[in-house]
Amino acid sequence: MYVGGAVWKKLPQGTMSLKRFMLRTEAIKLYRNILRQLKELPDKEQRKEIRDWARSDFEAHRHHEDENTIRSLLYQGQKQLEELEKNIRRANS
Repeated sequence: MYVGGAVWKKLPQGTMSLKRFMLRTEAIKLYRNILRQLKELPDKEQRKEIRDWARSDFEAHRHHEDENTIRSLLYQGQKQLEELEKNIRRANS
């Protein structure tokens, strides 16, 4: 396709949009931040329990396609991460 002096090719079907890609990147970043925080948790059993919970929660919401729903889930996840950080600081002090 030729548009305004540039040649644009259609993306293959199933390719995610830039917005979707950025939301996916935010979700991965949130998940990694949760895992990083767990390294600060002194109790190995609690670490495993929270890691398993985070993994299952991310998997349970993997199917969502609506950007607003994904943003809402990311917001909730960020708030839970902040709460986890506070609790870990209390546990370590």
